[in-house]
Amino acid sequence: MNYRGPLHSLDGRVSPDPCEDPPVLRFPEVAPAIAAALVFPFLFLGMGVEDGRADTPLERFRIADEPRVSERVIEQGEWASELVFALGLSDALPEDHGPEDLFSLLCPEQIERSTQSGGHRVPTGAPFTVGVDAPSIRQLGDSVRVVVSVPATAIYALSVSGFGPQRWAVDQRTIGHLDPSSLGVAQADAIVPLRAGPHELTAYLGHDARVEHVELSAYRTLCISPAGGWRANRQLSFAASARTLVAALGLERWLPIDDDAPTPIEGEGFQSASAYGGRTDRGAADSASGGAWAAAVDSPAEFTYRARIERPGVFSLLARIDAAGDAIWSIDGRYRVKIRASEGVAGFDWKHVMTLHLDSGEHLIRALLPRGAGIDTMQLIRRRAEDADYISVLEDAGFRSGVPDQPVTHTDAYRNLSNPVFAEISSHFLTRLSGDFQRAPWWVRKAEVDRFSAGREVRRT
Repeated sequence: MNYRGPLHSLDGRVSPDPCEDPPVLRFPEVAPAIAAALVFPFLFLGMGVEDGRADTPLERFRIADEPRVSERVIEQGEWASELVFALGLSDALPEDHGPEDLFSLLCPEQIERSTQSGGHRVPTGAPFTVGVDAPSIRQLGDSVRVVVSVPATAIYALSVSGFGPQRWAVDQRTIGHLDPSSLGVAQADAIVPLRAGPHELTAYLGHDARVEHVELSAYRTLCISPAGGWRANRQLSFAASARTLVAALGLERWLPIDDDAPTPIEGEGFQSASAYGGRTDRGAADSASGGAWAAAVDSPAEFTYRARIERPGVFSLLARIDAAGDAIWSIDGRYRVKIRASEGVAGFDWKHVMTLHLDSGEHLIRALLPRGAGIDTMQLIRRRAEDADYISVLEDAGFRSGVPDQPVTHTDAYRNLSNPVFAEISSHFLTRLSGDFQRAPWWVRKAEVDRFSAGREVRRT
């Protein structure tokens, strides 16, 4: 588990109230008393975390009820601080960080909207995106080095246009190998938290590899936020806690399906396709919806679709695809994810693309596919997203919760952050964001397979 001591105030300090019991998470101060009372001192061994990023063995966590240590109610600012530390994002915080740094790490979408609605007119996406054309390589073996300045503290995804195998690092920390050969562009496996300011990007290229353009863009598909956005001094309710935990654990796709019929989108009904994309009915026409599908024939191809939403809400985009390699999908050019090909699957297979909040109106869906890949059909499914739905999902995952408007205490927060489920999922938080669903716990993967195979998730129209 990525965990780090007490509940922190926004300036990194804890100021105890002399009229209250010690806060729940101050283990150095309360551990001896608790251990003596429970006669189980060994249960507290090993709960420290190095650099706020270690993966604590699950057997060191207690599932038994915690003693009543503090009933002080947590404010949203404190909770945001704890989530940032628990998810291993604290290294990106400036020394003098404030609430906006915490909130932008958890939900850059909220900060962008606040910036635009506050009278600062900026192009869509500009506050959290920076791109540069890479310098030319003088001779074989030289590394690519560029320095970019990101405008805000957030979680960023690195994408590279070019060709050939490349090994990239941010601030001398390796973030993975990329090969944009199949699509012309590649998104790094690692999603990295970065503080506002300059950062060095370096790449070591394979033979004949080249870099044309480098971009760091905030990972907007992640939005860990209470309904209505973060308010530092507002009391944290169980509804807000449930919404933030469900988002942090990637469980929005478990929200129940709304009564509205899903919006079907046929793969061959694209609005536009790049040069090597088109409609086909070759071979296995009987296995495709409508007997035809969209296919990238001799080279990578990008397909564009339009979908209209009458009411804003939380939506899941599902696609039945024939994968021949990793693909890049986006909605409105802002929400972009890499979809990995399923191992050992031949023919069409349903994949979850992304789940996020969408406003009413028309939305543009793009899919960049490698050579030989195809899209049979898609569904845009509306989720029920009331407070009670989030609380139900959290309880189904093994967490305790309460009445939506009930305030959350330190004891409640401790129980959630020390839950083995949270430890197991959050230990691979950044890897999961990059699209590596195989790193999720086995019971999450199994539940996902069961939902698809039982027909509860994908509904034919």
